[in-house]
Amino acid sequence: MGLPKAAACVAVLLVIYYSLDNQEVMETKASYNHSRGKRQVSATQPSATTINVPMDFDLLLDLTIPVSILPLLRNSLNSISFPFTLNQSLQVLDIQFTTACFPNSTGGLQCTCEDQFAWPCDKCDVYGACSNVTGPTCECINGRPSDGEYCEPITSINPCPTPTPEPMDFDLLLDLTIPVSILPLLRNSLNSISFPFTLNQSLQVLDIQFTTACFPNSTGGLQCTCEDQFAWPCDKCDVYGACSNVTGPTCECINGRPSDGEYCEPITSINPCPTPTPEPMDFDLLLDLTIPVSILPLLRNSLNSISFPFTLNQSLQVLDIQFTTACFPNSTGGLQCTCEDQFAWPCDKCDVYGACSNVTRPTCECINGRPSDGEYCEPITSINPCPTPTPEMLTSTVRTTTNTTTMPNTTMPVTTTTMPNTTTMPNTTTMPVTTTTMPNTTTMPNTTTMPVTTTTMPNTTTMPNTTTMPNTTTMPVTTTTMMPVTTTIMPVTTTTMMPVTTTINELSFVLDIDFDESFNEESNDVFINANRAIQTQCRTPQSSCQLSGFRSGSTIGDYTIRGASLSDTELQAIQTGIFLDLSETYPIIFDSQSSLKLEPTTVISQQEATVTCGPPPANLNLGTNWTAEWRFNNNPISSNEDLYEFSKVNEEAVLTLKRFFGTDIGQYECRLKSGQKIFRERSNKNFTLQEQPLIRLTPLSRQIHCQDMASVEVKLECSVNEPYTVVLRNSTKVLGTGNSISYSFLIPICEKTEHTFTCQVIGRQELKQSTLEITTGAPDCNNDVFGTGNLGQMAFGSCERDEVGERKGVCQEDGLWKEVENNCTLRPVQELLLQSELLNANSLPGFLDTLSDVTVNFTEEVVKSPTNINAIVDILSNVANTPLPINSDLAKDILLTAGVLTTNGSRGTWESLNNGSRNESQTRRSSTFLQSLENITRRITDVSLAIDTPYILLNKTTFTDSFNASFNSSVTIVISEPGEGEKNITVMTFASMHNVLPARDEANSSRFDINGRVVLVQTSIGNIPINNISFTFNLNNTSLVNPQCVFWNFSLFDDRGGWDNEGCMPVEIKNGSVTCNCNHLTSFSILMSPFVNCEVCSLITFIGVGISMASLVICLIIEAVIWRKIRRNTTSYLRHVSIVNIAVSLLIADIWFIIGASISEAPGDNRDACSAATFFIHFFYLAMFFWMLASALLLLYRTVSVFDGGLSKRSMLAIGFSIGYGGPIIIAVITIAATAPSETYTQGKFCWLNFKESLAIIAFVLPALTIVLFHLIILIVVLFKMLRRRAVADSAQAGQRNVLLVIARTLAVLTPLFGLTWGLGIGTLADPENQGIHIAFSFFNSLQGFFILVFGLLLDKKVRSEIAIKSQISGSGTTSTSAGNSSSAFGFLRLWRRGRDGYNISSNDSNVTQSLNPS
Repeated sequence: MGLPKAAACVAVLLVIYYSLDNQEVMETKASYNHSRGKRQVSATQPSATTINVPMDFDLLLDLTIPVSILPLLRNSLNSISFPFTLNQSLQVLDIQFTTACFPNSTGGLQCTCEDQFAWPCDKCDVYGACSNVTGPTCECINGRPSDGEYCEPITSINPCPTPTPEPMDFDLLLDLTIPVSILPLLRNSLNSISFPFTLNQSLQVLDIQFTTACFPNSTGGLQCTCEDQFAWPCDKCDVYGACSNVTGPTCECINGRPSDGEYCEPITSINPCPTPTPEPMDFDLLLDLTIPVSILPLLRNSLNSISFPFTLNQSLQVLDIQFTTACFPNSTGGLQCTCEDQFAWPCDKCDVYGACSNVTRPTCECINGRPSDGEYCEPITSINPCPTPTPEMLTSTVRTTTNTTTMPNTTMPVTTTTMPNTTTMPNTTTMPVTTTTMPNTTTMPNTTTMPVTTTTMPNTTTMPNTTTMPNTTTMPVTTTTMMPVTTTIMPVTTTTMMPVTTTINELSFVLDIDFDESFNEESNDVFINANRAIQTQCRTPQSSCQLSGFRSGSTIGDYTIRGASLSDTELQAIQTGIFLDLSETYPIIFDSQSSLKLEPTTVISQQEATVTCGPPPANLNLGTNWTAEWRFNNNPISSNEDLYEFSKVNEEAVLTLKRFFGTDIGQYECRLKSGQKIFRERSNKNFTLQEQPLIRLTPLSRQIHCQDMASVEVKLECSVNEPYTVVLRNSTKVLGTGNSISYSFLIPICEKTEHTFTCQVIGRQELKQSTLEITTGAPDCNNDVFGTGNLGQMAFGSCERDEVGERKGVCQEDGLWKEVENNCTLRPVQELLLQSELLNANSLPGFLDTLSDVTVNFTEEVVKSPTNINAIVDILSNVANTPLPINSDLAKDILLTAGVLTTNGSRGTWESLNNGSRNESQTRRSSTFLQSLENITRRITDVSLAIDTPYILLNKTTFTDSFNASFNSSVTIVISEPGEGEKNITVMTFASMHNVLPARDEANSSRFDINGRVVLVQTSIGNIPINNISFTFNLNNTSLVNPQCVFWNFSLFDDRGGWDNEGCMPVEIKNGSVTCNCNHLTSFSILMSPFVNCEVCSLITFIGVGISMASLVICLIIEAVIWRKIRRNTTSYLRHVSIVNIAVSLLIADIWFIIGASISEAPGDNRDACSAATFFIHFFYLAMFFWMLASALLLLYRTVSVFDGGLSKRSMLAIGFSIGYGGPIIIAVITIAATAPSETYTQGKFCWLNFKESLAIIAFVLPALTIVLFHLIILIVVLFKMLRRRAVADSAQAGQRNVLLVIARTLAVLTPLFGLTWGLGIGTLADPENQGIHIAFSFFNSLQGFFILVFGLLLDKKVRSEIAIKSQISGSGTTSTSAGNSSSAFGFLRLWRRGRDGYNISSNDSNVTQSLNPS
């Protein structure tokens, strides 16, 4: 290695030396400043003699050397010791190898810096760095600087200023492989992102565009579809083929994935595909004209006079018209078809139909008949001469004993001497070929085309260059040159015939005409024409055909083909021929071998589905102007834009089911009609219905309370029905996937926050969200349905499984959640409700069958839920309003459904719907239900039927003179209507409609009960309504009285409906039945009351109340007169205060009783006035009892306290008034507040407390009887105390003792009387038929005021004494007459007093002396 290194060093030094020499730097007087030298030369002192001063300079060397030498040079320079002396005047201080440039892979230069050197930053920017930039600059650039600059020492390079990074936009193409089910979720997720979306400080997503989705198609390939606003370029549509309708300049779907990785592009950036210039197209048009024979020469001459080509318009030109064939009747009644000049019949037609002209050519110009295949004369130049028959040879056939059919075309050894130039094809059988001409058909190579029979249709376009269709068998054709033939008879070979198998094919055809029994008669035209068509199309030398006949009651004709085995293609050709032949005479149906295409086969409820029909085979000649008729379960599908869409796509008929329901599962049929040709295709499988996803998420949005900074755990449940799956996520992540997900959400810190959770079906848009509002503090309400909440807060609760909707609750003061709204409906009921708005004749049978099944199977859930009953009533209303006929099967399904709604279990639900606390639409539910059933009975098409279901009986029949029938042994209907003609009657009898219809009459009285079956009757005499009809109802409860014959009036009470007796009256009541006579028809029943119709009671009541009120007025007058005298004694004063308040309370109560009776009798709706009267009657009757209680408590207090002081008079008055009026007002207000919202405060229009629905009467009876019982206890205690204390301390106590005795005596009398009175009141409720109890109650109840006057006031000696004194004082002021002194109004009392009370009264002019002698 030493020698190469030395050589390299010497070379470098020589280069340096000669470079300096050439620049004359070695001259003594020269001064040199290199462009890159930084050192300067200076003289310290000027002198005449120049002194050589050493000068430093830099020398830049640019060497071009092989790349392989570069490492050697680098090593050599590193091995030199510096300074290195070249000569006395030249010394090399240092050599620095800075830069190496060499070619790179692109053909340019790459310049790399040596160690401790680098490029300035401007060079890195201009030429681009080719190495990783780890410092302030770069060590390698892609190019050599044009200014000759080289790498510089790193220490002398200033760091490049750090540029502010500019945002750089770039597109990122993502190719994802995901399950198809995830696609909608991905699409929705991308659409929900707000852009721009920041990933980190240096990366921001401006937009994400989902352009292309590729997924497998039915053929196993890929189908790539563009998203909205994207499309494929036109070249991709051409290469891969469009799989969508091309309505714009390009397509949105192609059958494949482009191999170049290209994706859909924005529509705005796609150039429209160039429109190709249409090329002229030649086609042949075959016309079949039926004209009079006399016109034929004129037609021929007219055609010959036309000059061709003949232009019709800019796009259509007639090149030539050739008149080929004329067919006209001959003398035998058939047809004779003659060819025009230069045209002739093929030889096979001459053989089959027979020539009617001399055959002077290889074929004939006239045949006896018109070919059934529609073929016409052909140009003579295109007809091949018929083959010359091969001479027959003598053949001996040995027959065997086998029953076989001799095969034709037996091969025999034939020796034939052929003349030169004669081409002979041995044993070649030329078969006539029937070819249907199609446009642009490719000719098979080396095939000689036989004469072509063309089936002609009006306006059918035939392309030129027409050749044989696929599946057409063309036999080899023998072309024979007519030459003399020499035949040599050879020895005969005996051939044994092989057995041939005979096959039987049974086929059929369908005529679309009305059936007639005569079709099977051989003389019938239909039979003759059908048999002719069969014979024409299928009879061959090898087979025979026979029409078996038409099936019974059907236009399906059966025929049999016997003979050699036929292929499926041959059989299909025969069927097609028969179809085309018969279609010229009758409408005929051709059944497709394939079935309708259903897409998708599994359909989600209420989603879209399609049924595709066709295209019809071309050989049926339906053309393109066919019309489509669709059927479902053999019923035509009528147009309904809400349900169906009919379209034609690519010669296929498409039926689109816009909203698929379970009733759409069945047999579909399509008929494509063109003239009398009908192509029919049926479905061979059914759709499969998949339920819509039903998401259940618990809990729904609610508050979560936490306390003391403690963590709280909330369990969330997210589930969906099979076969779906759901994903549960919050705002940041996915929490779980599956069919049912349970997730425990932990709230680590108790602070006010909100957390939202989403439960969404994977691959679909359906979702539910729950927002949990975290709050601090203790909740006011808490339960499992609505969770926790504060007072007045609303919350939502989930429904039960298999239900849709939600529940709403409010937190109340009692700490309980009150459910204020429940919209939970059974999922199948909700789906039926949606479908009921879109019913038609096809879906109605299946719909009603499903409705009855759901209602019966879910009876318990239906009858207990107002929401479910509402939904089913709406369904029945929609059915009733759908103008479709109802037969017996449909009616039975309706009755089964309606019957469930009338069961006893539904009574409570109907009561909640019928009361006034709900909205108007709900309170009309019962009327809507009954009205729907009435409307449905009007549309029953059966003339006579009888349907018996568990709860409803339906009968319909006709009669002529009169009608008398019993229904379900509960209702008898008699009609005796004069008139002529046939009458009909429809009767629907309900076993339990009383559970549905409220027993309110036109006066809004609910004191009645429905006491018989409800019966709905509709009948007529022609179009004249029946005006006289009699009903006999068997009574359900014979204890009820006061029967009313009523009908349901739908217009009462703002269309809520009620019972009305207008036009109906009872005519007979006997043996537990009531007979009514009515002059109109609707729904009828019997209303009866539990109250006895007691006229004596009414008389006693009004007389007694009058006496009672008069007695009370007298009582108050007496109290006013003696009031000053009785105030001196506290006990007496308090007793009289009680008597006055008792009298006032009872007097006011009696006044309100009379007002209430007047309100009850007044016409119209007086509910508010009646409620007010009831309130005051209730309050003042209670006040009477409570003042009696206050009097009893005074007696007890004075007895127990031994008459010595105690409470003051003021205190006892306060206690008395608190008890006397405080207790009654509390009870009365609570009663009306509890019952008024449900309208059960009063007994209908009868102004008294309700004793049936709400039992508000208890609010009076219970306090009254309790006070009576308390009185009895107090009397026992007082009597016991008073018997033990007979001695009286002084006259004052004796006076009070007398007052107490009066109180005790009063209570002892009034308590049993009042107790007996209201005990009898309870008896009237327990035994409403007992008239004696009613009379006794009326007597004692109406005379309460009289009892108070007598036993509470007049039996008091002190009172009588004061009255006597007042009467005497009044009497002393009278004037004297000759007749004597006149007495005052109280004189009669004075006389009575003398004998009983020991009062002795004497009087004179000066004074009045009175003494008291108590007995």
